[in-house]
Amino acid sequence: MSIKSEKQFEVIIEKLDQLLEENKQLKILIAQKDDELSLQKEQIEFLTQKLYGPKKETLNGDPNQGNLFNDSLFSEPEQTGDQSDEDEVITKTERRRKKRKGLKDKQLSSLSTVDHIHELESCTCPTCMEAMKEISTQLIRQEVKFIPARVENHRHFQKTYACANCEKSGMHTPFAKSEIPRLPLNNTAASASLIAETMYQKFEQKVPGYRQEAYWNLLGYPIPRHTIANWHIKTSQYYLEALVAEMRQELLNQKVLHADETTFKVLNDKDRQKSYMWLFSTGKYSDRAIHIYKLGPSRSGSVPRDFLEGYTGYLHSDGFSGYNNLPGMTMIACLAHIRRKFYDARPKNYSSKSVAHKGVKLCNELFALDKTLKGLSVSERYHQRLVLVKPKLEAFFDWCESLTAHGKLGIAINYALNQKERMMNVLKDGRLVLSNNLAERGIKSLVMGRKNWLFSKSFDGAHAVATILSLVETAKSNGLHPRKYVDYLLT
Repeated sequence: MSIKSEKQFEVIIEKLDQLLEENKQLKILIAQKDDELSLQKEQIEFLTQKLYGPKKETLNGDPNQGNLFNDSLFSEPEQTGDQSDEDEVITKTERRRKKRKGLKDKQLSSLSTVDHIHELESCTCPTCMEAMKEISTQLIRQEVKFIPARVENHRHFQKTYACANCEKSGMHTPFAKSEIPRLPLNNTAASASLIAETMYQKFEQKVPGYRQEAYWNLLGYPIPRHTIANWHIKTSQYYLEALVAEMRQELLNQKVLHADETTFKVLNDKDRQKSYMWLFSTGKYSDRAIHIYKLGPSRSGSVPRDFLEGYTGYLHSDGFSGYNNLPGMTMIACLAHIRRKFYDARPKNYSSKSVAHKGVKLCNELFALDKTLKGLSVSERYHQRLVLVKPKLEAFFDWCESLTAHGKLGIAINYALNQKERMMNVLKDGRLVLSNNLAERGIKSLVMGRKNWLFSKSFDGAHAVATILSLVETAKSNGLHPRKYVDYLLT
């Protein structure tokens, strides 16, 4: 081979190596683009499902209910009676719901009773025309009557007394005045019951100020919305914040707590787009149920660190990083959040062999198994979990470690493995639970109200929201009527 041919051969080899390297890089780039495209498709399907699909995370749907996302359902030809010579016989089995005996009497037992005795004005015998005597009174039916609310003007008069004998003798005449119950707020005619009702409507019934304004106008006593807001702020500052501070001390004495957070808008906060409302609750098996809402400037971990200063028990939370590095606390993860990641990762037309669907089923099995231990004592539950729950929990995380995936399934697997250490901490005490749903339900009360209130104008108003909502939710958890409880406090 000549020298010229050898040089051409070397150039060809060099170019071939370059092309192979470029081909390798392009394959890597294409694989990355495919992963990104696959993730975007999953995100679109997930958001479409969230927007139009069912909200409950259930596995078995109603077989008679059509699925909006089932494309084959709408592509099949319409079936008519002319296409078949044989009539189709559809057998539908109806199960009648068994009536609960005594339910009506139980519902009526808590109501005040008014008896109506129906008599005849003149009762004479049609045969002999003599007066007939009563032989029995029989209860025919019971009805529940609604008495609409009304507003009354209660006037309080004060009597003054003087000593007539001292007045006659020319001595200093002493005076005495009768006591009058105080109002919660000065310079207003609002009683404790009226203020409590406005709080009940806003924080329990989720009625915003402008709708309350129209409601009170219909009752004949107009109350501007800014007056209602001012009542809530002042009563919180004068009376209720001190009580919530005592509740916080009692909450920190508990062994198990739950925490969650959500956004909350304060209009006068010019430094940030949104603040955060935090919730701290006692555990499921605590002696006292306490829920305390706390307005925080951000989602930083400094808020729970300051609120829970000195606390050394167990804290249930989701996987948010703000709960990391809280001193002295043992963190407990939430299996419901782990399950949700796998639920969202299921493909559009998943099968029973789907990896994400299997993750959901494994989490369901853990919840079902732990539910059977609900009636046990704390000590018994602790020992039974070590025997029954621990092997299944370890098997679940071993299964997660054996998987490699991209997209939403990869996110679900990584999230589960990141929460493994916290999730295994649930085996350390029988008072712990598998999920943080207790705090999730508590924060939902604020979220439902936020859809109507939208925001607080000032920081004082936002703090009043946190204070009053803490008392309302705590009262409900302890079997008390929120309006009656707030009325009692302000009285």
